[in-house]
Amino acid sequence: MNIVHYSLGFPPFRTGGMTKFCMDLIEAQMHEGNTVTLIWPGRIQLFRKKTRFKFHKPVEGIGSCEIINPLPIPYDEGITDIDLFLDEGDKSAYRKLFEKIKPDVIHIHTFMGLHKAFIEAAKEKGIFLAFTTHDFFPVCPRVTLVRDGRVCVSRYSCDDCAGCNSGGLSYKKMIALQSPVYQALKDSKAIKKLRSSHRRKALAEGSDISVTAGNPGRAGDYIRLRNHYHQMLKMIDKIHYNSSVTAKVYGEFFDLPDYAVVPITHAAISDHKEIKKYSDDRIRIRYLGGPSTAKGFYLLLDALDLLWNRKHSFQLDIHFMPPEERPYMNCHGRYDYSELGDILNDSDVLVCPSIWFETFGYTVLEALSYGVPVIISDNVGAKDILAKDAGIIIDDIDSNKLFRVLDDLTAEKLSAMNRAIVEKQSINTMDEMVSRINKEVYTV
Repeated sequence: MNIVHYSLGFPPFRTGGMTKFCMDLIEAQMHEGNTVTLIWPGRIQLFRKKTRFKFHKPVEGIGSCEIINPLPIPYDEGITDIDLFLDEGDKSAYRKLFEKIKPDVIHIHTFMGLHKAFIEAAKEKGIFLAFTTHDFFPVCPRVTLVRDGRVCVSRYSCDDCAGCNSGGLSYKKMIALQSPVYQALKDSKAIKKLRSSHRRKALAEGSDISVTAGNPGRAGDYIRLRNHYHQMLKMIDKIHYNSSVTAKVYGEFFDLPDYAVVPITHAAISDHKEIKKYSDDRIRIRYLGGPSTAKGFYLLLDALDLLWNRKHSFQLDIHFMPPEERPYMNCHGRYDYSELGDILNDSDVLVCPSIWFETFGYTVLEALSYGVPVIISDNVGAKDILAKDAGIIIDDIDSNKLFRVLDDLTAEKLSAMNRAIVEKQSINTMDEMVSRINKEVYTV
């Protein structure tokens, strides 16, 4: 089969969960004998605005095709100029591209940078189109549907969209971030320092999403943008939801075509489950997210503060320096994936208390793969894979509910959950996921 993927690009220039999923899937598909090409949005030229394509040297056997003059990439910074993102593109250019590549399947991983003409040309050519929902960008230009540290209360009306998006990148800045110069310099010390400072500011308490006052008068602009993405989604042959949470959220906004819910994994996941020993003297709680309100970090602190007033028989391990330390905290630096096994072997329970809609949550699967019980909110998509008695799902999570669950934890209960993981928890492999994608996603 000749498969084309559309994503933001190759590592190390592009990183994150979507890129990892895309590259692992491509590698598995090539191992099956498929021909695979990655099409990605590249540079934007100010004076030669025609959409063109540049084929680069294959990357480890993967075809590489850069779209020159795609739409700009807003990342999760927001969109201010709606019309800029409604440019439908040159359908004839994409027709010629597909005539050259002749794909059987096009698998789209994001709408960022993507012209509507790309999808229209593929439909006209009779090419099968799949789309994986890695985030909520077609619904929310800020990607997460979060405002003021909680799920946006005006997500249906878009009344607050102008305020949330007010800090969006300028057109010139987006052009710079898509340039070959930035690609070459991205990992320099100076650029890394600027990026790190920017992300720390974005994740500071209370600033997950800008709280600038909205402009209800512009709500229609953002509804127009959402409708544009709805039109693109309706042309997709099969939507791949990575969890029931994602399917539910998309279903609240869009009447969509055929879909399949297929939980995801990545190539580094393997089965390390084993029976663990626990002690009531000190329960080791692990949190692998960042200092984000939406990820539930401050909700977790509120719960643990209550618990600390009752007993001191626990510790919280985190991997960043929080704005304010607590006596029960062990603060570690950022970890490399190669260290994850040791980290999870030193953990009694993983807590993932997300307030926002977590489309999946790799850390939950990673914890289970090492036999670590999990406590998660019902907003975490990875709840779909949790075996009976292998963890605890908290509906409508708040700090009091989380406190009661943590207060009730004992070595005996953790041992029972650990045994349930070892005996009943399946650990999804890449081969199994690819097989399901072939059977359930790449078919009508």
